[in-house]
Amino acid sequence: MLYIIATNEIAPDDALSIGRVTIAALLAALAMSSVVIGTWCGFTFKASKKLTANILAFGSGALVNALAVDLAYGTTQHLVNEKISNIAAWGIVAGGFFVGGITYFLVNRAVANFGGAVRHKTTARAHALELKREEASGLMERLSNNALVRSLPPSEIDGLLRYLRDFKLPAGKELFHQGDPGDAMYLIEKGVLGVFAEGDSTAANSQKRIAQIKEGEIVGEMSLLSGAGRNATVSAESEVEGLRIEKEDFDHLLEDSVQMKAAVKALAELRTLDNIKQQAGSMESEAWAKMATQSIRSLSDGELEKSLAEHGTGNPLAIWIGNMMDAIPGSLVIGATFLGFGKFNPTLLISVFLANLPEAMGSVSTMQQAGYSKRKIYVLWWSVVLVGGLFAALGNFLLPTAPVALLGVCEAVAGGAILALVAQVMMPHAYEEGGDIVSVSTIGGFTAAFLLTALDMKELVH
Repeated sequence: MLYIIATNEIAPDDALSIGRVTIAALLAALAMSSVVIGTWCGFTFKASKKLTANILAFGSGALVNALAVDLAYGTTQHLVNEKISNIAAWGIVAGGFFVGGITYFLVNRAVANFGGAVRHKTTARAHALELKREEASGLMERLSNNALVRSLPPSEIDGLLRYLRDFKLPAGKELFHQGDPGDAMYLIEKGVLGVFAEGDSTAANSQKRIAQIKEGEIVGEMSLLSGAGRNATVSAESEVEGLRIEKEDFDHLLEDSVQMKAAVKALAELRTLDNIKQQAGSMESEAWAKMATQSIRSLSDGELEKSLAEHGTGNPLAIWIGNMMDAIPGSLVIGATFLGFGKFNPTLLISVFLANLPEAMGSVSTMQQAGYSKRKIYVLWWSVVLVGGLFAALGNFLLPTAPVALLGVCEAVAGGAILALVAQVMMPHAYEEGGDIVSVSTIGGFTAAFLLTALDMKELVH
């Protein structure tokens, strides 16, 4: 088990020694060394995404086992053996896991906001998606004023965003002329357009004003649907601003959105906007804009690369702090639980090694896209190995002789941080890159680690 032996149970050969502390540090450094190996593999090989995802899933499953079976249950049992009540022991461990997980969550978010998101592909993608939502929120407020667009479910708006282009038209200028081929549809946000039809007269000024297009309305969709030329001339009666959708994009949009196609066709069949407004009226503009912004859940590799390029390389200090935050909890536990090879279970060490390997491989391309050189990436990851060893030595020096309740809290806090890391970074990365097959690998890692515990690997090592 990974739980620490209490002070009064430490055998003479477990007594504090420079050699024991050194070995604990080396073991943690060995576990963390996979980040450097993974970085080298990322630079040297073009590994399959599915392969790396399944290795990561296997390591994640092994870590979950180490946390649940060895750390949480083992520490609780040890506290009970030290005459602490069941409920108090549970409270110490559960509270520690909660505090550790929340702390990791808050620090991880702060690190990402200060430029440390690029250290992992998963955190980089999540941060870029949040930036995309922030940038889209203003556009959503603009779109919410258009009844046609607001008739769409908010979940469909992400597909619309890529097609929108701003346009301006000075007062007195034509938007298009009667007979012109249809090249775009326009969503009017500001200003007024006059609609003019040419009469039968051959006089130079034979146009007759037949309608007016105001804010929140659309114009130009008729010829896009029919393929015919413009059936009227439209010109600006005041300065006009709005959004434009090109014909080719309009066709893609109708293919992608059944509701948009139905709404536009209803308008093209000369129905009034009442039907559309009935659909849109069930939701206020502000609520629709908020829901539409939150519904943006996808980010292509191209958008990720663009976001990394636009927002710079991030903050090197924040990236370094994030790396340390990932490394310290596992290193502390490895160091604190090593009292000699006869009592050491390598399950957590192996799990950390396996989980870090593909994660470091995947981070190489993300950090390169963010502008980091090969040398700088290696320096960042080598520092993880060094700090991991130092904190393992610190844990081995301080924790085995600490009060038993404090031991339980420290282990549980570290365990909660590791569990949050698995949930926020490792498992999402594995599923995103590998698909649903990674569930099998996760179970495989869990059961393999459980087998190590069941076979009592301590005796084999000894």
